[in-house]
Amino acid sequence: MDVGTFIHTDGGGPNTLSEIKRLNELVGPDDFIGLYAYATQSGVASFQLAMGSDFWEHTPTRWLFGLDYGRTQPQAIRSIAEKDNAQVKIVDGAWIVNQEGFLPRRDYHPKVSFLLNTQNARFGMVVGSGNFSSNGLRKSIEAGSVLYSEDQGEYTQSFEAVVGIANALWDRGTPAEDILEAYEERWLDSFSRRGGEVGDIEIAVGEGDIFWIEAGYVTQNRGGNRPGNQIDFPRGMSRYFGFNPRADFPINTVIGAVTFQSPVGELVTRNLRLGNNHMEKISLPIPESHGFEIYDGKVLVFRRLADRFEMSALEVADFEAAFGDRLSAVRTMASGRRYGNLT
Repeated sequence: MDVGTFIHTDGGGPNTLSEIKRLNELVGPDDFIGLYAYATQSGVASFQLAMGSDFWEHTPTRWLFGLDYGRTQPQAIRSIAEKDNAQVKIVDGAWIVNQEGFLPRRDYHPKVSFLLNTQNARFGMVVGSGNFSSNGLRKSIEAGSVLYSEDQGEYTQSFEAVVGIANALWDRGTPAEDILEAYEERWLDSFSRRGGEVGDIEIAVGEGDIFWIEAGYVTQNRGGNRPGNQIDFPRGMSRYFGFNPRADFPINTVIGAVTFQSPVGELVTRNLRLGNNHMEKISLPIPESHGFEIYDGKVLVFRRLADRFEMSALEVADFEAAFGDRLSAVRTMASGRRYGNLT
């Protein structure tokens, strides 16, 4: 049996996602089982970029996620459930979806993928500290182990018992489709109550120096194998950036230039323009080059400095933990994406 270990680094070494991809090529699984405490849109987008459409077309997958404390994004569940050959269940989902704060009866905390090819006796397992988010799969400092075997006896000795437990958890799980609509409604409502849902209104200037918006699904404008960076903002956000275009401002015209400060300290200037759909568009800093990795499913936070805007891209749970007590009015775009200011 081959056994390896890894820790995520900045030096391009192995990470959770790259090890899953490597094992997938070795095993050629006819059964993929992913058990993760929570899932986010950024995790789904990162997994898709790495594995490609062929993975979903040729690999039966089963995903068992938790809803503990509302950390899992509903759209992440929906996105995976819509993939070819994918099934999604939720641990204790029928009970937890009705609990205040989505408090679990027993915490569900695994981060493991099993890749099984029983016909050809090839077996793999990637287990570690990283959850099914972009950070957990490849960016955060996480540690993990990889096991691979081409021997039925080794499988029986080292894999079979734990795979049996995973299958038992799967059998008891709640099909995602049974509770997804209710979970999404309560998940969104919980967030909005904290800041006060006020609907889609124009941005008021001077409400504060920090503005946030959900990125949602980001179109892969840079090609199918690279994360996208073009974002639509609600019309009127340009005033927050210091511009004041007239009401009849022509489409496909530059409103002005915005300078961002990335997490790695670099300054990046991009043009904000009015698009064909009458929304304001901007191409944000290249994610993998400026410390963001991916924008999908993240909450983008902009902090006004003297001549630029400090920018962060956070998972929803991390955003709530850091800024939940500072939420002001929560506004909603027609697409369902939320945005607002922080007090």
